[in-house]
Amino acid sequence: MWETIEGQLHRHFEFKNFIEAFAFISKVALISERVNHHPEIRIIYNVVDIFLCTHDEESTITEKDRHLAEKIDQVYKSTVAV
Repeated sequence: MWETIEGQLHRHFEFKNFIEAFAFISKVALISERVNHHPEIRIIYNVVDIFLCTHDEESTITEKDRHLAEKIDQVYKSTVAV
């Protein structure tokens, strides 16, 4: 579930291992590039934290962030369902 932390949307994801986490990040990167909106991503082994805000809108949460969050949720569901 996405939450607001320090003015950004944040979600914490956990995977079985580093390879699954990295595959997830790769899919998120492709979608982010397609919509030209890039998240902050942190990975530590099997844990991925994603932060979203719109920098050109004074680093606030906008519809662009909510839209990308929905896309990321879809990627996550398809990744863990495999």
